[in-house]
Amino acid sequence: MKLQVALDLTNLDSAVELAKRLFGNGLVDIIEVGTPLIKAYGMYSVSRMRVCCPTAPIFADLKTMDAGRIEVKLAAEHGANMVSVLAAAPLDTIREFSEEARRLGLSTVVDFIGVVNVEDRVKEVLNTVKVDYVGLHVGIDVQDARRVTAEVLIDEAESIRSRYGVGVTLAGGIDVKSSAKLRGRGVDVVVVGRAITAAEKPEEVAREIRRNLGL
Repeated sequence: MKLQVALDLTNLDSAVELAKRLFGNGLVDIIEVGTPLIKAYGMYSVSRMRVCCPTAPIFADLKTMDAGRIEVKLAAEHGANMVSVLAAAPLDTIREFSEEARRLGLSTVVDFIGVVNVEDRVKEVLNTVKVDYVGLHVGIDVQDARRVTAEVLIDEAESIRSRYGVGVTLAGGIDVKSSAKLRGRGVDVVVVGRAITAAEKPEEVAREIRRNLGL
């Protein structure tokens, strides 16, 4: 199991400084350049993160819907190790994305945010395309509107991992309290955003989450 911090911020300097502190102190395993950062600064946000944390695994949360090969190539050129494509994208796009990522040595996360029937779509995608991770994801708007978090997806994550032999990432509202419920469960990457990035003392929160996960 690994801990990934989602830097869903809009100030690149703040994101870079936080990434340095978290990764530099061994508190996170993967740095996510969040979609808001990428939209605010483009691929420069990824290359800047690579410069500040040269040894860190960097996940560019592209959430690609089209032009799969182009977007993977851009991310690779700017230093990303992992990239995301939406499960709602056409299978052709997911295939192009995944093939290009594999060619360039990047890992692919298929993000199932917003997918209503996850089980059917997982089967359809994984029977057609080779990917590295299925990303189960409760988005920020859904968290705020419905008061639900990724905690409700733990059993589903384990089932997918067991059935298909694919890595699983879990994201959406995970905090110190809920992280304790993930210890020893079948999840490969636990993604934490606001619980760390909005904390008064983010290092302390990351350290506590890490302890809860048994890392």
